[in-house]
Amino acid sequence: MLSWSLDIRSLTVDLTSVSAVLSIILFLIWRSRKTYPGFGLWTAGNGLYAAGFMLIALRGMIPNILSITLANIFLLSAAVLFLEGVRRFRGISGRPISTISLVVLPVLLVTYFTFVTDDTTMRVVVYSAFYAVIAGLVAWELFRNARLEQRFSLWFTGSLFAMHALFMVFRVVLTFLNPGPHDLLAPNLIQTLTFLISLLLGIAWTFGFVMLNSERLEVDLKNAQVELQRLAETDFLTGIANNRRFFEDGEREIQRARRYGHTLVALMLDLDHFKKVNDTHGHAAGDKVLVAMTDTFRHLLRDIDVFGRLGGEEFAILLPETDLAGGRATAERLRTAIAETQIDAGHRILKITISIGVALLSPDDAGLDSVLKRADDAMYEAKRHGRNRVVAALPTAAPDGDAPLP
Repeated sequence: MLSWSLDIRSLTVDLTSVSAVLSIILFLIWRSRKTYPGFGLWTAGNGLYAAGFMLIALRGMIPNILSITLANIFLLSAAVLFLEGVRRFRGISGRPISTISLVVLPVLLVTYFTFVTDDTTMRVVVYSAFYAVIAGLVAWELFRNARLEQRFSLWFTGSLFAMHALFMVFRVVLTFLNPGPHDLLAPNLIQTLTFLISLLLGIAWTFGFVMLNSERLEVDLKNAQVELQRLAETDFLTGIANNRRFFEDGEREIQRARRYGHTLVALMLDLDHFKKVNDTHGHAAGDKVLVAMTDTFRHLLRDIDVFGRLGGEEFAILLPETDLAGGRATAERLRTAIAETQIDAGHRILKITISIGVALLSPDDAGLDSVLKRADDAMYEAKRHGRNRVVAALPTAAPDGDAPLP
């Protein structure tokens, strides 16, 4: 059981010292590590928290304007800085006038109950009630819409402020039930609890602030790694798989098709006269053509299809669980859609065509390179026969000399 004879002034000095050390730690982290918006306000809040309790520890040795009025300004301002720090950290817009009033109004009341009407009961009630409101708002901003990747640190820190708010409400009730002069530094249970809880929660929420920042940093690093991986595997212009990613995914599809005995078709596509588009209308127009083509294909291909840009105007598609007839039908739909596409190149409307080669994966194909080579040969056959057409490669077992199927 807590002793009623704990020296409150000594406890307040301890609270001041610990808060000051924690503020210095936060400051060093803020200046030497990557921190997020709001961390500086948390640092300043801890500093004001320490300063407020230092003035309280000097109660009776310095004027009341300092040990009461200024101390309350510091402590309530610290809580408001915690609140605004959380809002900035979470990207929530606050209301500055409403927030400032949470300090100004109670300070005016405390000053009134100090220098106009000396009423320690009302001073304790006013301070505790307003602090409970601010701490409750901090908890609410931490609890609401907590994202899964930071939910633990948000809820942990929010719980600390919620506990502090509840204790302050409890303090208001006890003070009303026991009216009369209240010496803040008198050795009694409620005052001992007030300072002990303030000390322990101050340590805990400082840890919570550091944890919030660290978890945000960890999340951002993971997202950056994912983004770097995406950039390494994605064509910068069209947003589809680049050469490396296409071959990685393609080899997996080849293995899956062979493992389960499924059919697979490869398409090789090349824009007709693309060099002329670049030479005549500029590379910006050429880029628009490539983007328009890939956007058209995205609407026509299935989610399971593998689509990539191999380089320049050359693209490849793998159609899992598709036979040769289905591959030719898909290729024809793509060819027709591109032929009907009009591209706004700024000063004029461009129309383009593509040539497509189709090849069915066969047991004789050593891997992805082999089936793509046959599709590529068929594509060049399409170009030799006038472009803007689809040509399917004959099965590898066909007699030598047979021409690809137009």
